[in-house]
This record gives sequence, structure tokens and C-alpha cells, in this order.
Amino acid sequence: MSQLFDRPSDIQPVWNVIPQFFKYPFKQGVWPTLAFISVGSLLTMIPVLGIVAWLLLWAMLFKLSYEILSSTASGHMNGPPAVMQMSGGIMFKHIGLMGLMIMGYVLIAGLTASPLLSVLLGGFVLLALPAAIMTLAMTQSLFAALNPGTWVTIMRISGAAYLLTSVFLLLMIMSRTWVDGLLLPLVGQSVALFGIVSWAITGYFMAASFHLMGYLLYQHHVDLGIETSIAPNQDGKENEYPLITQATELVREGRAAEAVNRLKGEIMGRGAEPEVHEFYRKLLRNRGDRGGLADHGAVYIPNLIHAQENVDRAVDVAEESYSARRDFQLSQAADVLPLARRAFDRRRYKLVLKLSNGFAKRYPKHSDLPELYFLVAQSLIESGGSSERSKEMMRQLVERFPDHPRIDDMRLFERRLTPG
Repeated sequence: MSQLFDRPSDIQPVWNVIPQFFKYPFKQGVWPTLAFISVGSLLTMIPVLGIVAWLLLWAMLFKLSYEILSSTASGHMNGPPAVMQMSGGIMFKHIGLMGLMIMGYVLIAGLTASPLLSVLLGGFVLLALPAAIMTLAMTQSLFAALNPGTWVTIMRISGAAYLLTSVFLLLMIMSRTWVDGLLLPLVGQSVALFGIVSWAITGYFMAASFHLMGYLLYQHHVDLGIETSIAPNQDGKENEYPLITQATELVREGRAAEAVNRLKGEIMGRGAEPEVHEFYRKLLRNRGDRGGLADHGAVYIPNLIHAQENVDRAVDVAEESYSARRDFQLSQAADVLPLARRAFDRRRYKLVLKLSNGFAKRYPKHSDLPELYFLVAQSLIESGGSSERSKEMMRQLVERFPDHPRIDDMRLFERRLTPG
């Protein structure tokens, strides 16, 4: 796969690059637009036309801010490569996001009628707000941005860095108020100068705060599966996977659902390169499409095992698929044992149990059944499960398969489970 990002080990944690966020608005790709918006505020003084100008300037500022977040998450630290790539309606989606989150809070708080629960819910909504904004920037989907599961995923993966980022965002808001109080009185009675300085301060802190949120995503881009804006690789070559390039353009245009459907059609129809499979899964994660992840897992796991011979990655995909759908099943019985072996070697004992669930009923005469349930018995012990269940399972295996190649190992393990 082409190297789209720095190695995770090379990325500084957010707390090590705090000064960078305050310098960012002065980047070559950012400050000219901020200056244009600030000076353009003079148009808001014109009767009637000023209202239109006011809306356009806010739309431009939101578009720039969300582009900053998205491009930073993709590894661009010197300003967005193309401000106009973000959907023009992003401001209205942002307003819709804020409005729906507030309405949801008011509705739930009203139904619970509990002051304590209202306070706790309010705290959660405030804490989740940055995650919702990040999701909206990366997917341009209001529906995806309103998914609490996506908020929790971002918070869980980024951990302490998310909390620290939230604190810095709060400090930035407080700093803006302080800067307003410091600078605005200096402009005197000039309404025009007051407007320019006020818009400049607003633009500065929006650019800095959205860059901060984008950097948090960049720091954890591997675990979060973020590649929604594909740039040329570090060698300067254009992306070699046309399907990824086409899907990326659709996402940037706010047509993420169409991008997903196009990739799905290619993957399920003619097949695709491993890179396309991985990009497809990342799009599904970003959209919170758990069902899609499970459906794709059933197709992708055999490809990983047989075509790519990458059983380790197959284990990861299987684990994610079972998390996405409890009744997930592999499409081929012969793939269960290789996955279970590797999962056991990697101490993914719960995955071994999930892989084996219902196998004996579906394939009662399958040749892999004895070894699979031998792994299950061991996994039960390793994961702190029932020793009695493990002993009973081993007793049945030894009785039913006395000629199995691993019968000696089975008997030895059974004796270890029996005291004395």
C-alpha cells in the first residue's frame, strides 16, 4: 500500500505540539482567506445586501474550518490543499448538528425528569461535541455525525488525548473572550474597524481549534481508520488505485453513500485489490455502518486467508465483524480452524469461542471439529471460563476421536484438568 501517512510512531502526541495550533492560522494556505473574510465584513454594513454578505462570510469561514479539520486529519499541516473541496452546505449541516444535539438533550432530559441525569447527560453531550464535529468533517454526513456510537469510538480510541483536546478547546473559547476584551476596546468608535477585528479574532480561533481537532484524528488515524482524503504519496506519485481516488472525490462532494455503494459493487462483483478492501472498511467505520462491516468481513476473510495468506489480518477483521454483528458467521467452514489457531496463538480467546459457536451443529462430521473444540476447551480455561465445561468437552473429544492425530495432546490436557 502506498504510504499515505507518517508512521504512527513518528507522530507527536497532541500535548507535545500545542504551540503549533496557535501558529497554524498564520500558515500560507490559511491566513489569506481569513484576511479576506475579515475585510469582507465591511460588506455587512450595507443595508439588505449586508445580510447576504453576513451569511456568505459565515459560510466561507465554516467551509474553511471544516476543510482545515479534514485536511489536518489527512496529514496536511501547512494548510488545506484546496479550501473549495469541502461541501458548500457544511455550515447548515453544522447548524443542524448543534440544533439536533440540543433538541435531543432537552427531550431526553425532559423525559427523565431527574436533575442528576440531566446534568450527567449534559456533560456527556458537551464532551461528545468535538467528536460529533470531527465525524461531520470526515464524512460530511449529518446522519453519521449524530451517531453516539461514533462519538464513543473516537473518545475510547483517543482516550486521554481526547479529554486533553476538549480542555484545550474550552481554553481557546475562554481565550477568545479575553482577546475580544483586550483588542476590541482599542479600535475606538470605528464600526468598520470593530467589525474587521472581531471577524479576525473569530476566524483565528476557529482555524486554531479545528486544526486541533484534526490533529487529534491524525494522531490516531490508524486506529480510527481515517483515509477519507487521499493525497499523493510521499514519493509525489499520484494514487495508483482509481477506485479509491473516485470514492474520495465522492466523499469530498458530500456523496459518501454513493462512494460506499460504488466500492461495494466492485468488491462484490469483480473483486478488488487489498488496498481497496481496506479503504472500503475505513469508509464503513467512518459512517458507523456496522452491518456493512460484517457483510464485507464475510467476503474479505477468505480473500485474506487464501489469496493474501494474511491470517493475522483475517483475525482482526473477524474480531471486528463479530463485534459489529453478534450472529456473524464465516462463509466457509474450512476457514474457521485456521482463524481459531491464529486467534489462540495471539491470545484472542474470546474470538476462538465466537468462531466455534454452532460449528458442531452446522458441520457435525467436519474433519476440523476435534481440533477446533480442543482449542475451545483451552480457550475456556485461559479466559477464566468454566473448567467443568472444558473437562466435559475434553472427555467427549477423547471418547469420540481416539484416532485423531492430536489425541495424545488432548489426553494430556484432560489429565491436567482432573485433580489428583
